[in-house]
Amino acid sequence: VAYPANGSIVSASSIGMHAANCANGRVELHSVSLFRDALTARRIELTVRRGVVAKGVRIDALAVAGKPTAVRPGRSLKLGKWGYAMTLPQQDGSGTGALSVHLNRAHAGLPAGAVLRVSFARLAPRKVDAPKAARVAHQARRRVQAKPEKKMAKHHRNRKRLGDDPLTVTPPLGLDHYVFPVAGGSNYIDTYGGFRGDVPGNWHHGDDIFAAIGTPVVAASDGTLNRVGWQRLGGWRLWVRDGMRNQFYYAHLSGYSRLALHSKHVKAGDVIGFIGNTGDAFTTSPHLHFEIHPHQLLRLKYNGAVNPTRYLDAWQHLVRPHAPAPAHPPFPHGAVRAEARFVWRELLAARGVIPHAPRTSERPHVRVPHADYAFPARRIAAAASGVHVVGSASGLRPLDVLLGIMAPAILFAAALILRLRRRTSA
Repeated sequence: VAYPANGSIVSASSIGMHAANCANGRVELHSVSLFRDALTARRIELTVRRGVVAKGVRIDALAVAGKPTAVRPGRSLKLGKWGYAMTLPQQDGSGTGALSVHLNRAHAGLPAGAVLRVSFARLAPRKVDAPKAARVAHQARRRVQAKPEKKMAKHHRNRKRLGDDPLTVTPPLGLDHYVFPVAGGSNYIDTYGGFRGDVPGNWHHGDDIFAAIGTPVVAASDGTLNRVGWQRLGGWRLWVRDGMRNQFYYAHLSGYSRLALHSKHVKAGDVIGFIGNTGDAFTTSPHLHFEIHPHQLLRLKYNGAVNPTRYLDAWQHLVRPHAPAPAHPPFPHGAVRAEARFVWRELLAARGVIPHAPRTSERPHVRVPHADYAFPARRIAAAASGVHVVGSASGLRPLDVLLGIMAPAILFAAALILRLRRRTSA
């Protein structure tokens, strides 16, 4: 099996597909070679049972350019200067695959932004058994009604407030024109409501939009920018607020546009940053974490985020916006400074500013993110003097102040003790 006829994109010794019905089936490929052995595997298999993939994914003897590679969920594998592969990608709205290849640049006759999925299954939406659901709800009501009055009072005291759990509403935003936040080729996954142990409520407040590092990120609407800078979980992040007071959160950027650093106002489609994996996404594939906070739910604060998938499905996609040179505020202090620099160099290579991306061996090991480190837009504009805005941030940290006070005092005490000893010995 080969495509095209010369096998320059994909070849395999055999392909098998088996399906008992729409909810049960298996697809498998043997002796797979992608882009003339740039990526090979002895076997790739995807199994679906009762409409769920679960653990039914198998990749044997995966290799990149002939070198054996471990298979880890969501791992990104670099393929030359033209693309990357993701193993065991998560399910999105259109289906799931055991392996996906994303092209950063045109290659083998395919355009930049093309995505190949290997062992792919389109899953039907799961049906709800209405009679069973009604019986379960009725039994639950009976159990609640049977509780003593004292227990009922305790139940009301411990009841969760609106916003403690993922929301099911998607209210209208009030404006007619919105733009998809990533320009060019991308894939987004409906992970809203998934478990996240490091955020308020322990649930995922948005969707992850996967794209190659350096892909332009644009303003979803006309509006204003705020909270532009580093945050321990979001990395380089910012917020856009439209004319109806709806708020849009962008996280894990690799860098910003100079517009985002110098101006407070943006138009829909303006490039404000670039795809990256800063913050707590440093060990994942490059993507944009995107949230929508409708004005009707701002009273819930951060937990007023709604599922963005329905909105994203309807918004206009920009293919090739004018992408300016990347820029960044002063790098954060602490262990994540090396992380920010590493991702920044990857961005410069992806945008063609420097010839080579940093080597994998140069990748820093970052364990603990730095504390919140945000900059007002006006302050960034005053500090930014060019494309590369490198240097320490203005402002003193408590540790800096403490050291500044203690160091001279310690030196003075040491000099005094030495002088007294000399007098004693004399």
